[in-house]
Amino acid sequence: MKLSILSAFLAAIASVQGFSPAYPASSFRSSSALQAKYNSMDEILALFPEEIPVLINFYDANTENQIKDDIFRAKTLLKDRATLVSIKQQDYPELAKLWDCAEKSPSMILFQDGQPVTRLYEETHYLEIVAKVGQFCRQEGEEHKTIT
Repeated sequence: MKLSILSAFLAAIASVQGFSPAYPASSFRSSSALQAKYNSMDEILALFPEEIPVLINFYDANTENQIKDDIFRAKTLLKDRATLVSIKQQDYPELAKLWDCAEKSPSMILFQDGQPVTRLYEETHYLEIVAKVGQFCRQEGEEHKTIT
């Protein structure tokens, strides 16, 4: 029952925000900071010095059009809690392989303080991405507490 109420609530929010957001075609492309080649994940993570976690989304050019709307929505919903950065697997094949992100698209790794804390493979629905990543991106005091 609680799950269906939550689902209805999230669906209502999504319908208010709209299922076809107007955004520039370039918003899904790799961050402009990533147009240059980088040799390590540390170099990429150094581009985002904020205190919030960084979600690296490795995606395949073949799945780009299928996932871009959901990635944009996830990025919007996570904007205050995590930075979502998309990297095309074909542009960084060595990094994608090194981080076990070359075979599945999208493959996402959440980094906190430079360390990987969770991974998502082939997760494409924005609400699932936000739910799974969001639990690692809570502000102090928002942590989940079990009621006994």
